Amino acid sequence: MPKTRLAALALAGCALLPAAAWSQSVGGAVPDYQPPPPAQAPARNSEVMQKAAKAGDGAAAFGSQADLVGRFASAYAANGKPKLALYWNRQLSETLNEWYSDTRIVSRTESNSTMSGEINLDKQGSTQNTIEIQRRIQDRRRGQVSESFEWEFQDGFLAPFLEAGATILDRAAIVRFTGADMQTTNENLVEVRALQGKADFLLEILVAPNWQSSTGYELRTRILEVKTGRIVAMVNSKNLKEWNPEKQVVATDRGFVEADEDDESFGPQGEDKYRATATGFEKKRKPPKLAKISQNLAYNTMNGLMRQWK
Repeated sequence: MPKTRLAALALAGCALLPAAAWSQSVGGAVPDYQPPPPAQAPARNSEVMQKAAKAGDGAAAFGSQADLVGRFASAYAANGKPKLALYWNRQLSETLNEWYSDTRIVSRTESNSTMSGEINLDKQGSTQNTIEIQRRIQDRRRGQVSESFEWEFQDGFLAPFLEAGATILDRAAIVRFTGADMQTTNENLVEVRALQGKADFLLEILVAPNWQSSTGYELRTRILEVKTGRIVAMVNSKNLKEWNPEKQVVATDRGFVEADEDDESFGPQGEDKYRATATGFEKKRKPPKLAKISQNLAYNTMNGLMRQWK
């Protein structure tokens, strides 16, 4: 090897010695490379796992159903366009008289009479009078709701029927019109005559409080055939699929936990919305508006009628 090349290598070796000595004097030997620890999955305790939305779930189930209204209009016309009497939060009573009595007052009088002379008559007797206190049967209208609730509910419920061309009769109107031509003021009798003379079906819509419902209430529709008294359709919101969405699965640090089988809560579920709060954005979910809920009840009532009209 040439002398010039050996000299160059010697100089390079001398240059590296101070650097190695400096690194040992400061921190000792250079440590081996250690890869960073794997990232830990965040805790998922009580996290709700959202499932993919299905058709008919959530607020989408309470949307407009123009195809159903069209089919009902055809079935309604094919069955002679029957008249429907609307009973809002009121039931048809089985009571024949609008007055009843649970109290009576009995007045008893005793008398003794004696006649002498040619005719001897000794007469004793008593009379009894009964006075009955009658009370008028309370109005069969159920628990009162606000006018605002009633207006919004009826607007949502009646809209699909009116769109389909159905004839809806108001109870108060037909009772008053019929009573004007009768000699009696017995409300029960006038009511029955009004139904028999003007309506084909009686449509009862009832609202009952229920703390297990997400809305705080449940609804029921019953349809009776006036001519026969036959129950044509019965719809209870508690049993509707729109009011019983699939229970959510909760992810915990112990794995996925299915919904509680003993959970009897029900009710319509709205869409998730995020609202700004003092601690950041929070997810809120409210049921659909009342008009949408009552409209959905009307759609299910239409389905119940069409099943009988086939």
